[in-house]
Amino acid sequence: MVPPFFAEASKLIRLQYCNSASAYCISSPSYIHTIYDIIIENKEIVKWGETLIGIDIVEVNRIKKIMRDHENFLAKVFNEDEIKRIEERKNPYERIAGMYAAKEAVAKAMTTGIGEISFHDIKIKYIKNLPHAEVFDKKFYLSISHEKNYAVAVTKLCEDDIEGKNFEEKIILDAEIKSLWKNRDEDTHKGDFGKIAIVGGSLGMTGSSYLSSNAALKAGAGLVYNIVPREIFDIMSIKFIEPIAKSFDDLDEMEKFLGGMDAIAMGPGMGLGEYAKGVFEKIIKTEKNLLIDADGLNILSKNLNLLGERKDFTTILTPHEGEFARLTGLSLEEIKNNRQRLAVDFAKKYKLFLVLKGHKTIVTDGEKVYINKTGNSGMASGGSGDVLTGIISAFMKNYDLFDAARLGVYVHGLSGDVYARKNSKTSLRARDLIENLSTVFKNFEEK
Repeated sequence: MVPPFFAEASKLIRLQYCNSASAYCISSPSYIHTIYDIIIENKEIVKWGETLIGIDIVEVNRIKKIMRDHENFLAKVFNEDEIKRIEERKNPYERIAGMYAAKEAVAKAMTTGIGEISFHDIKIKYIKNLPHAEVFDKKFYLSISHEKNYAVAVTKLCEDDIEGKNFEEKIILDAEIKSLWKNRDEDTHKGDFGKIAIVGGSLGMTGSSYLSSNAALKAGAGLVYNIVPREIFDIMSIKFIEPIAKSFDDLDEMEKFLGGMDAIAMGPGMGLGEYAKGVFEKIIKTEKNLLIDADGLNILSKNLNLLGERKDFTTILTPHEGEFARLTGLSLEEIKNNRQRLAVDFAKKYKLFLVLKGHKTIVTDGEKVYINKTGNSGMASGGSGDVLTGIISAFMKNYDLFDAARLGVYVHGLSGDVYARKNSKTSLRARDLIENLSTVFKNFEEK
């Protein structure tokens, strides 16, 4: 079926150039030639009412010649995801021609042409095999057709849906997790949403605590302080806009400051040096709700007895399987084969909340068990765990710790799924998880 805007563009061309109101199927070879003649002659955009419509046609044999003469042609014009789609075809030339025409059509609809914007600025994406294009903050409907000799593309600016609702599948939230959600009251201030301390960072490892701190704010924390060593304080002060960098030479002063926090997360990028160990031993004794991750877990693995300094069920540990192996002394194979039982046993023994990360992350207090179903393989990249630390810590003010942990892992995974659905798993970065939290929370906030 020809999309309405495509039919409009076809009708407009016929009216303007052929004195006929008949609508022709764009895939018709004769009609392709008609459009080809029009474009070759005019090389302009078509304007339907107030809506810009871009049109382009490409000869398939021209693409074949370019591919023979320029081996890097694909990389110059298309991004990784587009190239993967091209490579799905045994005979890819028609698809290349169609996608090339689509980018040219979008550039015309932007009224710039290729030059002011590049081929790589224009991203061709698919939802259920239906193409659309994105360039900066604009989205375009696309129709691409081809036959043996020619490929033609028509594009229309998505003016009625500029926020892209038609390009995102409806998120169906897990009912149990949705029931945990607490919407914000109107009569509130930042203190109502928690003062969170992220303790971490070290020379050469500033990114981890940076990600955790920003994730905590994006997940709704009222104030976020990043407690860092003096040697990186200036760096973090420059990097941060909303989070607040703090540094203490006197660990007793740090302990006093942390007494004013609602929750503490410790470990991202903090290193294993003497300073880090001193900070760890001081903080492990706090009565505050505490999340331990990353290097904090590695320090803890050397002396699990320190958990005895903690009040029962005021601690969340978030190990991946390698870190859990160090905590338990078990092999990775043993853990992989007995994830749930070992997680439950560990949480029960040490009277804490365990988040055993990985495919189908497990959250348990030794009695209750939650197995997460969100997330994807694209999240297996550096910084993803740091983002999770920030998200969970933001929830530790207004949720009990079991709910904070399972809500956190669900939201974290769903943010990754939202990005992968709109873009790709391959290109997913930790910072993308943070940016997509707004889409996730919007669905929670809707009644």
